[in-house]
Amino acid sequence: MSLEEVSHRHDDSATLTEANRIPAGAPILELKGLQKNYGYVQALKPATVTFLAGEIHAIVGENGAGKSTLIKLLTGVITRTAGEILWCGHPVALATPNEAIVRGINAVHQEVVLCPHLTVAANLFLGDEVNQYGLMRKREMEKMAQAVLDDLGFGLPAGIPLADLTIGQQQLVATARAAMRGTQFLIFDEPTAYLTRQESAQLFKLIRRLQGEGVTIVYISHRMEEVFELADRVSVLRDGTHVGTRAIGETNEAELIALMINRSIEQIYHKEEIPIGETILDVQGLSGPGFENVSLSVKAGQIVGLYGLIGAGRSEFALGLFGREKTTAGEIHWMGRKVDIKNERTAMELGIALAPESRRDQGLCLNLPIGLNINLPVFKRMSKGPVISHREESQNADQQIRDLSIKTPSRRVLVSAMSGGNQQKVVIGKWLSYGARLFIFDEPTVGVDVGTKAEIYRLFAKLLKQGAGIILISSYLPEVYELADRLHVFRRGQLVASHDFHAATHEEVLSEAIGV
Repeated sequence: MSLEEVSHRHDDSATLTEANRIPAGAPILELKGLQKNYGYVQALKPATVTFLAGEIHAIVGENGAGKSTLIKLLTGVITRTAGEILWCGHPVALATPNEAIVRGINAVHQEVVLCPHLTVAANLFLGDEVNQYGLMRKREMEKMAQAVLDDLGFGLPAGIPLADLTIGQQQLVATARAAMRGTQFLIFDEPTAYLTRQESAQLFKLIRRLQGEGVTIVYISHRMEEVFELADRVSVLRDGTHVGTRAIGETNEAELIALMINRSIEQIYHKEEIPIGETILDVQGLSGPGFENVSLSVKAGQIVGLYGLIGAGRSEFALGLFGREKTTAGEIHWMGRKVDIKNERTAMELGIALAPESRRDQGLCLNLPIGLNINLPVFKRMSKGPVISHREESQNADQQIRDLSIKTPSRRVLVSAMSGGNQQKVVIGKWLSYGARLFIFDEPTVGVDVGTKAEIYRLFAKLLKQGAGIILISSYLPEVYELADRLHVFRRGQLVASHDFHAATHEEVLSEAIGV
């Protein structure tokens, strides 16, 4: 069964039929003075943007520029403070998610919002299950789901729990779910953040296929090369304001960056010549769940990059090294002496810090304020017996907020209310408060704008100058290629190649990761 056959089950809505009547190139969704306030904070200032039927319309902007707010308004998650929304030329409320879905407006979010305990098939049909005589037809749904996944070229099994997939694979499932729902207006929020090049190519193929079927695509990304590869037009948001829309053939990366941050960036990948010092970490033949026989070392002042496809074993190795997963073989030498890292506490006491791949699930307490998250690793230092020094607590949190340029009116704001890039800054700020000799950054710039990327890379340089070492894990090859002093390539749980800075080409590294 093809994607078209499954999605046809949703196509009996009059609103979808109305959207189908809009000719290509005509306005399908118009925002007129759209505005959203949270108390005294203007998350989105009056914005006027027009989306055309059948186009791929990119939206770019720094973290906190209003992109997430715009997505929530268009999908009915929040209601606008002021302004008007026209759908197919008619005013609409978009007051609930269901209203948006019925009209054919769907979104694939940066953070996967599916049910990890259910199977892939169950997630694809969630809320639209196949029933007969009051009984759910699980086998039929699994068969249909597998046909859709195969049709999309994703190569994922429909019958396993979603939690058994990598974050990148879960993102593909979320994309397949949105494509199945008879969508006419599909928003992608940083869709390739956790995807490999191969998976990204599959996604781009699907996006072009949907566009060919008349679907309007809104593509939000910090990766400029993707914007110029896919988009017909691009709109720029800055500080909650729409500052301009350009046809993709009439602009360039430098202009868009200048519009985004109101300044120019000479060099995104900030790398300084820093003397390499003593060996901090030496790993020999380390094995554990998802990785086998990994040997590498990290020295003071050095960035060691780990690159590979999703599921290649890079993150699993980091979790084993940090004591979050139990290792089964090998040795770890820390500052010249053999150590046994039994758990995370042992790793932290040695001086190892981990900023994990999934900040929402592993790096943050979303229901706590920013200040509490930043101070979590250091409350013991701020305490005299059971009493925490309120002065030290507030001073440390405020300092990290200032130093990392975290956009928030107060340290008391819940982390869950922040943009993805600012959440990532909180994760980093937490470990900067703690202090360490070895920092493990797993996908540190996922969902982060170009300006913030430059800030994070300068932060790396600052840590290296202070005598720390860094393990940088990234699915974005240009990042590890331009920053790592020593680059290790993972494939199927093993370290298969190693290169000094720029000693191999992009093509060679990618071939080693794929295995061709």
